[in-house]
Amino acid sequence: MNRILVTLLALSMSGTAIAQQAKTTATDTDFIRRASSASLTEIALGKLAADQASSSDVKKYAERMVADHTKANESLGKLAGSKGVQIAVAPEPAQQQDIDRMKGLDGAKFDRAYSDAMVRDHKLATGLYELEAEKGEDVDIRDYARGQLPMLKEHEKLAQSLPPF
Repeated sequence: MNRILVTLLALSMSGTAIAQQAKTTATDTDFIRRASSASLTEIALGKLAADQASSSDVKKYAERMVADHTKANESLGKLAGSKGVQIAVAPEPAQQQDIDRMKGLDGAKFDRAYSDAMVRDHKLATGLYELEAEKGEDVDIRDYARGQLPMLKEHEKLAQSLPPF
């Protein structure tokens, strides 16, 4: 009788683990891909700013974007790996077009374009993360999104406070 109970308990626990894995929906997977792509874009643009920006404020902001988004993407990569999901390995095509366009700018023109891109990109990222934080089905991914929102909102606020160029 005890063996039957132990077997039933083990089966129910493995069923719970399978149910947890099954909760990573296409929407959660899409969030991971889009969020990691957005971070890769922030990192690439931040590195570009180190060379092409003329404003010390922009360079300082860009340095922070590289550090924060590198850390966030590493954390997301670990989470995604635990779910069997692949993160993005490159920015999305539209994001890559922005990077390529900005490669041809320098000085004040770069500063203005970078500032505008950071405000726009962080508004989009905040919306993406808020949606996942509210409606994500995978608890771990939803919690990750919730945990990153304060940083993204701060990035957006800092981008808006960059001087006009």
